[in-house]
Amino acid sequence: MKKLRIILNCNVTYILLFFLLLIISLYNFLFIEKKSKYTKEERSFYCIIDKYYINGNQLKLNLSCNETLIGYYYFKSESEHLNFNKKYKIGDIIYLQGTLEEIKENKNFNIFNYKKYSNNKNIFYNLQIDNMSYIKTSSNLIYQIKNIILKRINHLKSFPYINALVLGNKDNMDKELMETYKNIGIMHLFAISGMHVGIIISISTFLLKKFKLISNIVNIAILILYYNLVGSISLLRAVLFFIINLADKIFLLNLSVLKKLFIIIFIILMINPYHLFDLGFLYSIIISGSLLILKKKINTKKTYLTKTFYISFLAFLVSLPITIYNFYEVNFLSSLYNTIIVPLVSIIVFPLSLITIIFPILDWLLCFFIEILEMLSLFFYSIDSSFIFKKPHFLVVVFYYLVIFIGLNNKKFLIFLVMILCIHFNDNKIFKSNYILFIDVKEGDSTLIHSKDHNILIDTGGTITYDNKKAKKNEYSIAKNTTIPLLKSLGISKIDTLIITHGDYDHIGNAKYIVENFKVEKVIFNCGEFNELETDLIKVLDEKKIPYYSCIKELNIDNNKLYFLQTKEYDNENDNSNVIYTELSGYNFMFMGDASS
Repeated sequence: MKKLRIILNCNVTYILLFFLLLIISLYNFLFIEKKSKYTKEERSFYCIIDKYYINGNQLKLNLSCNETLIGYYYFKSESEHLNFNKKYKIGDIIYLQGTLEEIKENKNFNIFNYKKYSNNKNIFYNLQIDNMSYIKTSSNLIYQIKNIILKRINHLKSFPYINALVLGNKDNMDKELMETYKNIGIMHLFAISGMHVGIIISISTFLLKKFKLISNIVNIAILILYYNLVGSISLLRAVLFFIINLADKIFLLNLSVLKKLFIIIFIILMINPYHLFDLGFLYSIIISGSLLILKKKINTKKTYLTKTFYISFLAFLVSLPITIYNFYEVNFLSSLYNTIIVPLVSIIVFPLSLITIIFPILDWLLCFFIEILEMLSLFFYSIDSSFIFKKPHFLVVVFYYLVIFIGLNNKKFLIFLVMILCIHFNDNKIFKSNYILFIDVKEGDSTLIHSKDHNILIDTGGTITYDNKKAKKNEYSIAKNTTIPLLKSLGISKIDTLIITHGDYDHIGNAKYIVENFKVEKVIFNCGEFNELETDLIKVLDEKKIPYYSCIKELNIDNNKLYFLQTKEYDNENDNSNVIYTELSGYNFMFMGDASS
């Protein structure tokens, strides 16, 4: 044990481990091609159901086959929908027939790259399922435990929250509420990590306080079991830290916080070097590492609330560059919101979720506190405290971290950080530019004209999908997943003018979402009578008191003009399209909507 203590406390050990990790990671990134075990022509599959989610008549399955597949199936009838829950459960081995579809590449820059994200997790295909049949139930203990938990909670009103907070599955959570939690900066509460581990270990240790040796073994067993149930990287980090910390105490290793943190990073990246590109991993390591390093300062705070605020502020500060780089939006009151909401979740909602699994009769009580959580979150969301930042260069992110970590030791540097943030926030006003951006909206058109700090969006696109070529579905929002994040990444916080060339869905379909979720100054329609889609949009414009116009002749943009060339009304929507001509930076542009020759 003495030799191990010497080795683990020797700095040379960590230098050698760093270079070993670097070599192995580079070898994986440069020389090992990530590719599927399947060929696209395969049609039959034997898989295990890892989890599933039903949305209307769509079934989404996470499947463990020769590799992970994401399966999609559309129920053909209400009875088939109802029978699925009776016939299938997590862990079942099933036979599937269907078509493999490659996960599509994102053609817009700065937007979340789902293909890259999936490939890093060794997911290469979606499976469009034609038929499936039950083979047998898995004897795997983890699946059996998960099914027991789900059976106890799936009829409860609080099910989405228990499923998210205890099992890490957010599929059943209300999407609009999740956006609210994300906006006010409390989404980390739904990522199972150190807080959850701390509460579980505290409960277990309290119950076994008379059996210290046994309690340590039981705690490790519980955490390993819990990790296998959930499987998140942030939870793996928390579990590893607990085990390493326990080993440090028992064997008197005297490891520093930085050495423990390095060992955790080394183990996680040796398991899979591609975790390096996982946001959950980056957030978890940077925030937990910073809090551990500054533990002495945190402990100087006398009251629970001041300590909670200080922890929330530190977490906000050290995660700020990653948030700006990936999400382009920062809520500067999130530390205050966390000070109020974290105790509610950590002291009441999460422990009560665990208890409700054992005693489902307490569902009403859990729902009461969930309502308080939702009310508080919606109130905080109504306070406009978010700021949009243009996506920075990677070197700017490094510079941010230099300033932040110096500032943690010298508070005067935090003033310098505020100055940098002010310059960054006003980037488009300070460094004025002209460009036209054609946005890939899959169907239809959407074009951004940026002239100095003036923004005009011509059309919004609108993807129409079909279930089995029968029922129309419009649930996928191009605006939510592409247009608005793209605008934010360019540092754009408002659209001065939204121009609708005409009222076809693939040109106007996402306009309502943009108007409801993004600042729009005014809207311009084409000539002719308003159709149903245009009328629906006008109702929203009236509610939000956004002015709108139709059949205009020209529009001023700084020193430029947009000329609307369409001069008369036709008997079809396409030919009534606004035809717009402008000149920008010496180039001539004409936007024709769907007008024919």
